[in-house]
Amino acid sequence: MKYFAKLGVGNDAREVECEVEAENGALYVVVDGKRHRADLRHLARAKSYSLLLDGRSFEFTVESTDDGLELAGGAGSFVISVEDARTHVARSKTAGARGPKGPRVIKAVMPGIVRELCVAEGDTVEQGQPLLILEAMKMQNEIRADQAGTVRKLFASADQTVEKGEKLVEIE
Repeated sequence: MKYFAKLGVGNDAREVECEVEAENGALYVVVDGKRHRADLRHLARAKSYSLLLDGRSFEFTVESTDDGLELAGGAGSFVISVEDARTHVARSKTAGARGPKGPRVIKAVMPGIVRELCVAEGDTVEQGQPLLILEAMKMQNEIRADQAGTVRKLFASADQTVEKGEKLVEIE
């Protein structure tokens, strides 16, 4: 599955193309054409993870921010935001546009578990504001509003398993 990761915030941000592959029970991440063997594990401490990447071990914590996820570890900290290829293409096509008109239903782009709802029905949201956290393949992804408006309906609840294409939130 192809993803686009934005490392950093603002003018200093760098975007990389990533692909996740499974082969013979092993997980590989291809970043800008270079293949890396990866193993990611959640540690017993809240928000702490261990990543084994090409035989090198990294331990870090993850905190949600307005700009994405902040990863902090021995090498320092940085902000990363990740979107799947479909969302990336859709956002790229509407970049600079005034945004979609009328009610908009946000759907799950992959199967996963809704870990946290960041909004409630009736809340006013801004474009880019986090709506919920969807956990898929051991990674937590912030699902953000693609337009400003009011949360008309929540179709999912915390700890609910959802399938790809399932309705999550309607914004009007």
